[in-house]
Amino acid sequence: MPLPTAPSVELHVLAGEYVIARLPPASEVPAALMSAADGFISVTRTPQELSIVCPAALAPADAEIDGTWAAFYASGPIPFGLTGVVAALVAPLAAAGCPVFVVSTFDGDVLMVPSPQYEQARAWLRAAGHTLPGV
Repeated sequence: MPLPTAPSVELHVLAGEYVIARLPPASEVPAALMSAADGFISVTRTPQELSIVCPAALAPADAEIDGTWAAFYASGPIPFGLTGVVAALVAPLAAAGCPVFVVSTFDGDVLMVPSPQYEQARAWLRAAGHTLPGV
């Protein structure tokens, strides 16, 4: 049985630079993040950590920080039954040796790449058939 073709995705650049922050699992979510009106922010708590993705300017001072990262948004809504979306985004970057960090939301996926590799990542994603309108 042939494998399905990976979907082509329309990506929108999220302005600014982002960081990925790690705090101890019992930490409070910084209030500044909850009141921020702009930018992409994701907060995830697991038994091992409180993980935060946020604009670099909002990085918690006491957190372990990785970054900076540039972000692309595969906006949707993307149906939950549609398979291969994240794989189609990650595969060309992985083949090129580009690190990625992905956060999925109800409506779409945020694909992040290290800021120094942003321009290359755009080219690799376009070459894989994805569109990036406006850039």
